[in-house]
Amino acid sequence: SDFEKNTQPLWDFLDALHPFLWRKAKVFPTSASQMVSLLNDNEIFISFSFNPNSVSNAIKNGELPNTIRTYIHTNGTIGNAHFVGIPFNSSARQGAMVFANFLLSPEAQARKADPTIWGDPTVLDTQKLVGRDKDLFDAVPKGIATLTPKELGQGLPEPHVSWVQALEKKWLETYSK
Repeated sequence: SDFEKNTQPLWDFLDALHPFLWRKAKVFPTSASQMVSLLNDNEIFISFSFNPNSVSNAIKNGELPNTIRTYIHTNGTIGNAHFVGIPFNSSARQGAMVFANFLLSPEAQARKADPTIWGDPTVLDTQKLVGRDKDLFDAVPKGIATLTPKELGQGLPEPHVSWVQALEKKWLETYSK
């Protein structure tokens, strides 16, 4: 099938990588907080996160030393975004749409991006903002290890949801023994 043919290089790479992973990939960290702890204890030398502020937040909270830094692979990396869904049978559909639009406003997105509030990056393209909207994001404090949106670059597209399910199934079949 197309799935097997197109993903075989991935499985070959992961098979070759496994002997070099933490505990030779016999077990995997179960959470982001466990990865931070393992990184702090020098049990692993690299970790990952979908939140560009996570390392700065961990440094600020004393969970990591201030020598840890973030980076992006040369060819980029997948990104991630939050989604707001409105149930098809919502009794307040119009109000929900108003609220969803507010959540996408520069004001709400800048507040969400502030590490003292939430520290989660915006879904807006800040390089396209001007005036007051741009100023809102320029004023968001950046942590010692936080990359700018320009440094982060454009995220690579995630696989289609049907492939995600197939990848998860194959992963579990192959590596969760």
